Amino acid sequence: MESGHYDYEMPNGSLYREPRSVSFAKMEEMEFQELYKDTLNVLWNFILYRNFPTRNAAEHAASQLSDFM
Repeated sequence: MESGHYDYEMPNGSLYREPRSVSFAKMEEMEFQELYKDTLNVLWNFILYRNFPTRNAAEHAASQLSDFM
């Protein structure tokens, strides 16, 4: 939700945020890239900046982890 990937739903005139699906199989490449970038920004702002000197270093670590999968 923090990354901004949600839709507003108004079933009873009320307004709340409904998270969008993060099923990568259902996303276009551009949508995935946007979600990845926005999610990394949130992670950087709340967690990663404490453990990595730069965003590039954090992305490099994520890339290395994904190579193990």
